[in-house]
Amino acid sequence: MVVFAQRGCRATPDISGFTLIELVMVIVLIGILSVVVLPRFADKTFDERGFHDALKSVLQHARHVAVASRRFVCVEVNAATGVVLLKRDEASPDGKTSIDCNADLPLPSGGNGCDASNQACAPSGVFIGSASTPSLIFDPLGRLVSSPGSVASAASITISNQPEITVTPQTGYVQ
Repeated sequence: MVVFAQRGCRATPDISGFTLIELVMVIVLIGILSVVVLPRFADKTFDERGFHDALKSVLQHARHVAVASRRFVCVEVNAATGVVLLKRDEASPDGKTSIDCNADLPLPSGGNGCDASNQACAPSGVFIGSASTPSLIFDPLGRLVSSPGSVASAASITISNQPEITVTPQTGYVQ
């Protein structure tokens, strides 16, 4: 009987699992992610900035519609409910002594989860801090007015933790 000798072959046990260094590195990475990323999910900064930009767009849209349709456009800001409402005066502006915004003016993007298409609503947890004027009126020239032919004072609106939105009365410029 011939027996062959096995050369260079040793029995090694199968090693499975993670080393201590790998486990520590994973724990460190999870710790870094939890410190940096998780607060961003709990924070309302994204919603606040989104509503800030949406409100600026609503004001710019109101001004553009006033100029394009040659009508008065009213923007009503309700700080208590967080709703911004757009309406338009359907009557010709020539010779008017008062403004009666009675027709809904729908937004191009719809109501953003609001009850009507002419409203912009603040997301949950986002607040309209203060509005210097609860109602803004743009005339057919795009100016901010308080009554026909009477230019209003500058208007400002704040959204929680965001820069103030200001409307320049002589030009209607929203910044």
